[in-house]
Amino acid sequence: MDVDADSPAEALRDLTRFSVGSAVWLGLVGIGGFVYAATLGTSDRDQVRFVGLAVGTGFVLVSLGFLAALLRAWRRDVRAAPLVAGDRPECASGGAAMFYEGYVSLVSVVVAVAVAVFGIVFVPAAADGAAWGWFTPVLMGVVAVSSALFVRWRGNEYVGVHPEGIRMIRRGRLETAPWARVLYFESGQVGIEGRPDRAGVSDEVETRIRELAVAAGLATFDERLRAGESIDLGAVTLQPQVLLLEGEPMRWDEIDSVTYEHDGENNWTHVLVRGRRRRHRAKVRESGIANFPVFEEALRTYTGLRVFDPR
Repeated sequence: MDVDADSPAEALRDLTRFSVGSAVWLGLVGIGGFVYAATLGTSDRDQVRFVGLAVGTGFVLVSLGFLAALLRAWRRDVRAAPLVAGDRPECASGGAAMFYEGYVSLVSVVVAVAVAVFGIVFVPAAADGAAWGWFTPVLMGVVAVSSALFVRWRGNEYVGVHPEGIRMIRRGRLETAPWARVLYFESGQVGIEGRPDRAGVSDEVETRIRELAVAAGLATFDERLRAGESIDLGAVTLQPQVLLLEGEPMRWDEIDSVTYEHDGENNWTHVLVRGRRRRHRAKVRESGIANFPVFEEALRTYTGLRVFDPR
């Protein structure tokens, strides 16, 4: 496979790249908070002065805290780069770490709603409808969005493709795995079996990982199952006697049919597995199943069925 000779070097540069845009964004939030506190903090009304100082100082502290986290993540990635600097991968990729399936915690949502309600309802009332009261919810919205983005900042990541397996740096840690233990997801994510973190890949790196991970999985899955091992494929886990779908067990000899179910509204595709017993069914999103051809081969081998696509 012909790969650009600069690919590994570019991946290392991306691993150690500092997010200037993120730093500028946080700096603007901090400056906005300082201006807010300086303007309202000089009010001759006690209530306005208190709100201005408290909210403005909060903005400044939040931006400084996240900026410190940004710098720590960058320094951590710079220190981790030498772990793969001497490698000669077939191809490699690097860049900003993905947020795991766009995850935003429920706590963050509740806090953002509470802050928005406070800024829209209570602060303008305290200001008797003054102009600065309308600026408050806007600035608070900016901070809420910033918090949702930066509170889960994970720094950069690196993925190197080698003949013997994968080498991946996430959160400053180097992890390696043979191809039989590498998980490739159709959404452009790659992980290691038994470990929760995934990295984002694209272009020739994604294509090569898909080829090698699926080929290794097909070559070893039957041997591993006969040896009594479990095979973790993300949303599904293959066991010698049982198929686990999002933790829901279904015996191989009880599976009656496997079909695709398309959700046009959300553009999702689910794999629906029905058992012979009444109401025995389980459904998982196709994009959550790693090395999907391995899963299809397991179905064919242990049930004689194939995934039926009604389209």
